[in-house]
Amino acid sequence: MKLRNQVLTLSLATVLVPWFGWKLVQELERFLRAGQETTLLATARTVAQALPPEFRGELVFGRERVLPLREFDRPPIIDGYLDDWLEPGSTTNFTSADGNLRLRVLGGRYAGQLFLFCRVEDSTPVRAAPPSRQGGAGPHHSDAVELALRSARGLNTWSLRTAAPGPLLVTSQDPGGGQIEAWWTERPGGYDLEIALPPGGRAVDLAVGAIDAHTGRGGRLETREAGTMAGGRPTAWLSPAPQLGPLQDWLDAVRTEDTRAFVIDQSGWVVADTGPLPTGRPGELSWAGRALYRSIAGDRTELRDERPDAVMRLADETAVAALDGEASHHWGQDPETAVVRHTVAMPVETNGRVIGAVVMDSRSDGLLLVTNRALGRLLLVTVAVTVLLATGLWFFATRLSRRVRRLSTAVSEAMDDAANPAELPLTRDRDELGDLARNNARLLRSVADYTRYLRDLAGRLSHELKTPLAITRSSLDNLATGGLDDEARRYLARAREGLDRQGAIVRAMSEANRLESTVAAADWERVDLVAWLRGCAEAYRSAHPGRDIRLQLPAEPALTRCAPDLLTQALDKLVDNALGLTDADQHITLELAPKGNWRHLRVRNSGTRLPEQFQDQLFDSLVSVREPGAQGTHLGLGLFIVRLVAEAHDGRVSAHNLPGDEGVEFTMSLPAG
Repeated sequence: MKLRNQVLTLSLATVLVPWFGWKLVQELERFLRAGQETTLLATARTVAQALPPEFRGELVFGRERVLPLREFDRPPIIDGYLDDWLEPGSTTNFTSADGNLRLRVLGGRYAGQLFLFCRVEDSTPVRAAPPSRQGGAGPHHSDAVELALRSARGLNTWSLRTAAPGPLLVTSQDPGGGQIEAWWTERPGGYDLEIALPPGGRAVDLAVGAIDAHTGRGGRLETREAGTMAGGRPTAWLSPAPQLGPLQDWLDAVRTEDTRAFVIDQSGWVVADTGPLPTGRPGELSWAGRALYRSIAGDRTELRDERPDAVMRLADETAVAALDGEASHHWGQDPETAVVRHTVAMPVETNGRVIGAVVMDSRSDGLLLVTNRALGRLLLVTVAVTVLLATGLWFFATRLSRRVRRLSTAVSEAMDDAANPAELPLTRDRDELGDLARNNARLLRSVADYTRYLRDLAGRLSHELKTPLAITRSSLDNLATGGLDDEARRYLARAREGLDRQGAIVRAMSEANRLESTVAAADWERVDLVAWLRGCAEAYRSAHPGRDIRLQLPAEPALTRCAPDLLTQALDKLVDNALGLTDADQHITLELAPKGNWRHLRVRNSGTRLPEQFQDQLFDSLVSVREPGAQGTHLGLGLFIVRLVAEAHDGRVSAHNLPGDEGVEFTMSLPAG
């Protein structure tokens, strides 16, 4: 992995900073919640304990047989439907002894007039025979709803039966009771009856019952009843009771600001309600902020709609728990606004008996906003610090990597031209990389001096050896003219053979020394390398009869701007090297492979392999991989000359072993030019 990527990976550890910030904000939110829970529970407990005795007596004695009344804003339409009724699910329920008949009653009041809605669950409908004006007395074998009203005017009863759904106008069975208006609606599994009692006067007690006519055993017509009526007579009275006004005033005085308080009886019916709180301000927090808060709060905040303005009955988990004698609380958030609500419930007890509960709703806009603002600021700071730190580390790593790459590239280029290395960068820097650059510069200068010495050594030796060799040769020639015996002439021949070999060495050193100066004077032209290589191969076959020299050429001409004399000299060295590395029964292959703007000239020989440790230095001066004592003169200058020719053509040379021990391949790559 590159250096900057390593530092960048290390910088990812900075993401722990916002993670710790996130945990800190969660702890802050829990702390704020705990504070609000403690405060609101303490307030509810105080209100429950301070409930005046008269209201406690109302909860103990006056709420056993109560029909809660809804206060209508406008008179309901008598049409048999529940559209006008508040909380239609909050009913007073009655069931027959056998459980097959159920009666659910809702009560309401507008301007002193009472309204009832009766929902009857009856799977055996039996309707009255038409015509039926239910004003007279006497038994009627059909389904019915009976009603009794006890007021200051006396006792009045009504029996509501019908032959078909629709409006009813029923006269009291007692003198002076008046008429009631009703609407009968059929539905699957039963029927609904909406009733408007006579206006004027205030009801003191109310009794209501449902009669189900059905066929019993033996085909006899039987009836079952549910409610507070039996045989046309009241068995119990219901007290139509709205919320207690004095208790509501007291509760409103003792509640805290931004809190809605309820007092409920043992059945969950609301006895007192301080009224709805002001609506939330949706613009205070965006949807993203609300979603963020929900992610902080987790499953501790349930999305829940606002309570309605008028509540008849509380049956949520907090109220049920309080009526069971346990203090409870619940957190909820409005789905549409930035409002968080906290609900607590505290039981009201008398002599160890739960007679009701105090329920309080509290708005917690501050909790939500403080948490989100704290989170926003913390995340902004931590993210900014993380980004700046990661960016700074990345730029530092990039700069460090770029400096190392510059130094590495410069050292590599200096190694390619070891005789004249360029000045290295970073040598003036004062850090560790500066020290490394200065040490590399000193090392390269030493290598350059040594390389320059080696290059000049061949020229100096060839120059210095020419005169002694000439003197030795003339002395041997003079000696040969004299009278010598056979043994002396044999030694003279061996001396001339050694002198010839020394002369070949001097000529080879002179050739390498002269090549650098003849490159600039070479003739450059566009040559077809295909024809050129074909001619060279024929010359090699003539010069080395009996050797297997193979040729691989492309079908198309390969024109290249080059110095053909220099290329021929380089190819001679490669072929001579290949011939020296192979036996007489092994083959040599010459190949020209054009590829794009490059011409790849390859010489392959079978058999011999190159030592792995010499492949990078093979084309340096005075480097040879021949075994000591091999035939011919091998000073390590032949492949060095090949490299000089390739560099003169802006090309490159390389050598590698063929797979499977098949031999060695030398490649000289030249640009097309």
